[in-house]
Amino acid sequence: MAGSLAAGDSDMKTLYLVRHAKSSWADSSLADHERPLNKRGRRDAPVMGQRLAGGKVKVDAIWSSPALRALQTAELLAQPLKIPGKLIEQHERLYTSSIEDLFLEVSTCSDKINALLVIGHNPVISEFAALLIDHNHAAEISQIPTCGIVALKFKCSSWAQIKNNPGQLLFFDYPKKSSL
Repeated sequence: MAGSLAAGDSDMKTLYLVRHAKSSWADSSLADHERPLNKRGRRDAPVMGQRLAGGKVKVDAIWSSPALRALQTAELLAQPLKIPGKLIEQHERLYTSSIEDLFLEVSTCSDKINALLVIGHNPVISEFAALLIDHNHAAEISQIPTCGIVALKFKCSSWAQIKNNPGQLLFFDYPKKSSL
């Protein structure tokens, strides 16, 4: 994965924004929070985790929406990255319809963490990515497909500073993309 940045550079922050994998609508009695991944989602998430691992992506933390489909995506991405599932943190604000909630949540991240992977929901995760990216690439990220990943690098030492520092696009990958 060209442009990946390993954790460890304290003057840079890398944010991996992931839209959860494809979810099931088969059981209409389930609350939205309880919808699991469908067959395609269970297939795509490990593939994307392998792509991250193959690209030598290193993350210091994985944060997920508490919705079942997001947590399942997080677990399937974490396995190839060799991150134990118990280290996946659930953050209620990631199950949101507000870009401001996402900014607030990410800004609370410890500055000791240099590479953060966040799993959330559309349309907000796509809007958040488009807002954070430099204007030259914003049109590319108008809609993140299910299990799509946008990687952004920020020239700052604190997560609180990303709001005012456009991110450099490292990569934008998704299951149906044929090559990086």
